[in-house]
Amino acid sequence: MKIKHHDITLKIDPKLGTLKAKDMMEVSGDEELRFYLGNRFDIISIKQGKKSLDWEVEEEGKLTTRYMVKDRDIKKDPVEINWKGNLSSFQGYRVSIIRGDLVELSGFCWWFPTIEPQSQFESFTYDLKVDLPGDWTIVTPGEIMGDGGKYRYSRKIEDIFLCASPILETFQKECCGVNLELHIPKDMIKFKEVLMDDFSSSIELCTKLFGPLKKGNGGIGIVSPRGKEGAECGFERDGLWVVGDLFTKYLIDNDWKVDSLPKSLSLHETIHGWFGIGVDFKEPWLAEAITQYLEVILTAMMYDEADIEKKYFDSYRERVEKHLAENDRPIKEYRFLDNMYTHWYLKGSWAFWDMEAAVGRDGLLELFSKIYQDYIGDTITHMEFRRISESCLDIEPDFIEYWFEDKGFEPVFR
Repeated sequence: MKIKHHDITLKIDPKLGTLKAKDMMEVSGDEELRFYLGNRFDIISIKQGKKSLDWEVEEEGKLTTRYMVKDRDIKKDPVEINWKGNLSSFQGYRVSIIRGDLVELSGFCWWFPTIEPQSQFESFTYDLKVDLPGDWTIVTPGEIMGDGGKYRYSRKIEDIFLCASPILETFQKECCGVNLELHIPKDMIKFKEVLMDDFSSSIELCTKLFGPLKKGNGGIGIVSPRGKEGAECGFERDGLWVVGDLFTKYLIDNDWKVDSLPKSLSLHETIHGWFGIGVDFKEPWLAEAITQYLEVILTAMMYDEADIEKKYFDSYRERVEKHLAENDRPIKEYRFLDNMYTHWYLKGSWAFWDMEAAVGRDGLLELFSKIYQDYIGDTITHMEFRRISESCLDIEPDFIEYWFEDKGFEPVFR
């Protein structure tokens, strides 16, 4: 069973904190249609064409309910599911109306109809039509086709993301053939130049090292006006990256440093335009490991400080060893929803610090450039990454397996 396409219409009232939705789902497979929906939504009706379909609750979980649709005709129209709910508080990678002046959707992790109950990597195409007040700025991946407060987006993507608010201002700049868009809260306009410079510097450096960004894979940045509600530092969704204003203000107030170490606001999410989106990886931990390593290396280049790498490197080891003493598992056994930062990002990136010690930084950067240029638009596994690495570099057999499939933390070369 697979959902191939969602055609969703949302009507959102930010002041009341309510949402009504209609989802026309195209489904493949001849099994009974079962789907998960977040517990704070109530189903109004399920139809196929003009025929009303019955449904029953199969399982009630802490966050989701699993439904089974009865008497679906597998040869006919899409299934129409209508639901409603009240949304009031920040919910991370889910659906929220944070305040009366801010709406964010990141909808296919527990909340909108999905086959996989705890995944944001379910792949489908979607059209999204949003009914919001006419003075709102709506930012989302995909192509805008419409006006009058109703928009439509069509994109193949793992997760729908939308940020909407009447207090966002938009600024544009051309950089390396990419039309950059920066959406920031009005109270941060005085920082627009430094924010845009950081964004464009990240694009320029990645372009220089790896090649031009694939069209549609980046260029939209949002500083989301979440304030104290904003938990994430940032994330990347297809053509855009997002960070919370709390983190942005922290960097600005601290002269672009975290724990005395320089940090770009946009660099990590920008790198994903090349590794994680441009070249996709079947195992998401590989994208994060590569990106975390490159973030430190490119930060050193951007800020021209030679000791940055060692400071980051030393801080990683202490955190990884402490974590492993409490929970020693191979990286591949950590799911997305686990607290996996230390494993996916820090221990994962150490594999590339270790590889760098064996082949040199230039050799490793050339490997990443080759992978991007040869496999842009493709999805590769970590076994394919191993094969490519071994064909290009003089590294020991089973090196990749050692780092990502074994427990422990004992560098081979460094």
